[in-house]
Amino acid sequence: MNDMTISWMMIGLISVMTIVLLVLFRQKTRFEIFSDLIIIRDFAYPANIPNYAIKSISMVEKLPKVMMRSNGYGGLRTWKGIFRILGGKRALFYVENHFKGPLVKIETVRESIYINFKNKEQTNQLYDELTKNVKLLNETELVDCKFVTTNRSWVIVGVFIVITIVIGLLPAII
Repeated sequence: MNDMTISWMMIGLISVMTIVLLVLFRQKTRFEIFSDLIIIRDFAYPANIPNYAIKSISMVEKLPKVMMRSNGYGGLRTWKGIFRILGGKRALFYVENHFKGPLVKIETVRESIYINFKNKEQTNQLYDELTKNVKLLNETELVDCKFVTTNRSWVIVGVFIVITIVIGLLPAII
């Protein structure tokens, strides 16, 4: 194999990997709602939120001021991941359109979760489902715990970097 063929193979492979990762990160977030647990199924930022950590569920018209992105994606309209909001509090965003409200806000003992969809009716439907199905506990029953999230996004980026390095070393190996 000549150097030009290997170069084109590397460019093609890196391009395909980048497209695959972008498609996976852009997948729709799904929510499973139970009386004692909210499960957020997301490729990069999954979470399990037990009702004993939920202080309130409400609708807000706009996102709070974002101080910094800790581990997330802040694109043109889509904001997904872990952010620091005004006051230094951690917030988890599953926001498909941050220019338009409303947003569902789930306030836990330690974090806030903001959710909306491109379609306002979907956001309202999620809010209705949450308020009907999730049993909120009294303030005295709340437990100071962190909801379960993973750092899957860091692992994915790490794997992508390792594969890119291996592809870059292919000419030296071959």
